[in-house]
Parts: sequence; structure tokens; C-alpha cells
Amino acid sequence: MGSSDRSVAVDGSVTASRRGRGRPPTLTEDQIVDAALQIIRTDGLDALSMRRLSQQLGRSQMAAYSYVTDKQALLDLVARRTLADVEIPGEADGPWDVQLRVLIDRIDAQLRRNPGIAGLLLQRMLHSDRRLVDAIMAITVDAGLRDKQVLLAYSTIHTYLFGRYQVALADVPRDDAELPPTLAQVVPHLGELHGADYYSFGIDLLIDGLRARVAANRRDAGLGGA
Repeated sequence: MGSSDRSVAVDGSVTASRRGRGRPPTLTEDQIVDAALQIIRTDGLDALSMRRLSQQLGRSQMAAYSYVTDKQALLDLVARRTLADVEIPGEADGPWDVQLRVLIDRIDAQLRRNPGIAGLLLQRMLHSDRRLVDAIMAITVDAGLRDKQVLLAYSTIHTYLFGRYQVALADVPRDDAELPPTLAQVVPHLGELHGADYYSFGIDLLIDGLRARVAANRRDAGLGGA
């Protein structure tokens, strides 16, 4: 079979076909997600559209709609696949606060592997990966938080975990001559801090606060201890 009788699929594999005949190679979900993530990494979440996805895949826009019905479906697909490998900890991993930290750390590891995805998850987490939402809530229920506290705790974790990237990327004033006294005092230390410092401090603070609420609930119930 000559080279003119072969074509190269999107994944690089060579398939037999006649030049100019037959349907285009079938796309896989992995290829769609990889293309969308590449756009997000390169140009940001706002740049992702069905038209841009089609261009990235080398397909017509109408062809892309055969695989993903609209942009929201695409966003949910990307969000689900990004966190699909996050393993939920169990009792063997330790008490509730350790389990919660382990789970948050695993989610954050995926955020760091996929720059730009945090903004998507901030918006679409509740629609795309209820498995992890439920796991976080289950851990806090088992810890002893009341139902309303569970909702508030998840909201706080969600906002910090996915929203902190927007704060970290915000412009920070550097002209000390124009800063109020306390800002002028602390801003020079910004260069000593890194992303891991902000992350660890914030998560430690959240979990310390939840421990305090759990202890207060136990005292109110007459159980004592923490």
C-alpha cells in the first residue's frame, strides 16, 4: 500500500484510506479536552470558544458540535476530566481534618498541573464534579459540623481554593512613596512569599477555623473534647 493510500489521524496514528475519500478520523474525548486545555493555558479561559476549539482540532466548527453540544458542555467536560483522577481519602488516611487537607491538596495539585483551570472550576465546580463536592461535605459532616455549617464551610473552601489565583495575579502597588504607612511596611516582604506560602497559610487557617467550630459544637452538645 503506497503512502498516497494512507492518512494520519488526529492522534498521529496512520490509517488506511483513499486520498480525499471517507469521513475524518473520529475525535476522542481526551483530544477534545487536551485541545481545550491548551487554549486555556496559552490564552486564558475567556479565549476558549467552540470556534477556537475547532481551529485547535483542525476541524470545522459544525464538526466540533458533533462531539460537544455547546460551550457550557465543553467547560463541564474539561472540568470533570481535570479532576477525574483525584482520589477521595478515607479513614485510613487519618482523622477528618487530615482527610480534608489531603483532599484539598490533591485538588490543588491538579490546579497547578493545569494553569488557568481554577477560574473555570470557580464557576462550574458544582455543575461538573459533584463527586468531590460531596466528598468535602461528607468529611465535614462526619467531623461534627451542622448542615448549615457544612454548606458555609464548603463555600469558604471553594472560594479560597479556586478563587485565590485571581487574587494572586492581581496587580500589587510597588511605589512605597504613595502607600499608607502599614502597606508601606508590609509590601517589601512580598518578594519573600511564594504561591505555596499563600496556599498553606490559607488552608491551615480554614481548617483551624473548622476545628474550632467542631469543638464548639461538641461543647454545645455536652460531649466535651475536640
